[in-house]
Amino acid sequence: MPPKSKTAFPHPAVVHHGEADILASVLADQSDDTAKLVYADWLQEHDDPRGKLLRDSVTAFRAGKKLPFTKKVAKPWLDLVGLTLYGKLLTHDFTAHANNILRLARPAVTFESARAVDLKLMVTASKFGGRPDMPEGVAWPACDGQSLTFLAQFNLNDLTKSVVCRELPSHGLLSVFSLYNEDGGNDDFDAKGSWRVFYFPEDADFAYVPFPSDLDEGGLPACRLTFAETLTLPEEDSPWRKEIGLGEDVDAWEIYREYIAGYGNGHQLLGYPSIIQGDMLGKKTMRHLLTLGGDENMGWQWGDGGKLYFTMSETDLKAKRFEGVRFEMQCS
Repeated sequence: MPPKSKTAFPHPAVVHHGEADILASVLADQSDDTAKLVYADWLQEHDDPRGKLLRDSVTAFRAGKKLPFTKKVAKPWLDLVGLTLYGKLLTHDFTAHANNILRLARPAVTFESARAVDLKLMVTASKFGGRPDMPEGVAWPACDGQSLTFLAQFNLNDLTKSVVCRELPSHGLLSVFSLYNEDGGNDDFDAKGSWRVFYFPEDADFAYVPFPSDLDEGGLPACRLTFAETLTLPEEDSPWRKEIGLGEDVDAWEIYREYIAGYGNGHQLLGYPSIIQGDMLGKKTMRHLLTLGGDENMGWQWGDGGKLYFTMSETDLKAKRFEGVRFEMQCS
């Protein structure tokens, strides 16, 4: 069974036992003031000063007044309860569109790599590179006789610490492989079988897996991963364009892109994808699973400033089925 990491989320949004269920109702609809005030009540009942901050922020935002932000509260929590988004909407005079935008907001998890000379990772740790942990009897994936390179694995027990990741299985490993060249990319992503996403359940018998003869022993450098929770919004070019409610106002869309939705450059699980060339979901029933961006620690450069996107149907995500994951690479 993959053990839980103690450092996966250095600053988790949830700090109290039982808090996750209450926060989940806020994440379901950021425009629902009642859910936020119920959460504020719960926090105040537990003598948590975040309760008063949340209540005062909801009141101030609806009155169009300055928010009572404080630097003493961790940013992931401010993001997840919508207070960071409140600030953006007020600053850029977007309150007329606030409910549309808040209603569409989805939580996500971003992550970063950390490389060290003496890095030691326990078996099944969340990581980039190194040696993959695979169940006994699972063949190393290949494409046209060429072995795929192990890119990343995610210990889903790590991610259960975040209410954001409730849509993922609460245990096991999610592992990603791809064709890879020495320049840090993949020139043949269109080839069938050039990438693979595996889900290995926690009861799998993980075993030592030798590297294929056509890969360098040790593969890519091993890097520890740390996670942070945040809130994401759909891009202008997405199935939710009409719901955002900006019509054909070019100036409003520019503000939305640059200052409200923002642009994510890193790695991400769940939420909305931060696109480069255009929408890859196509319809609202498709979901973003994973984005792998460029990474200096790994030497990754997917084309010219590109990213790898993994998507799946909402039905498969709810059923925790990963056989139908789709892939796309976009470059700037």
